[in-house]
Amino acid sequence: MSDQNKPVNYAAELNREMEILDYKSMMQQEREKEREETTVRHLTNLIKNKKFSVEEALITLEIPEEQWDSLKEKIK
Repeated sequence: MSDQNKPVNYAAELNREMEILDYKSMMQQEREKEREETTVRHLTNLIKNKKFSVEEALITLEIPEEQWDSLKEKIK
């Protein structure tokens, strides 16, 4: 039977597409988590090694102010 004549299992195709989207979403979340961990590490290094205040470190790394509270919690 040629590919054109095979019956299409729409539920299986939809399920496969949803699995792909779930995987992509999971990978995106993992990358965001890694970026945040790297940012926290950089902030901590500036605070520890350069004796910056938290605010000075945030400004130096040009972190948007809307992220400050979240990052401050992770530093302490």
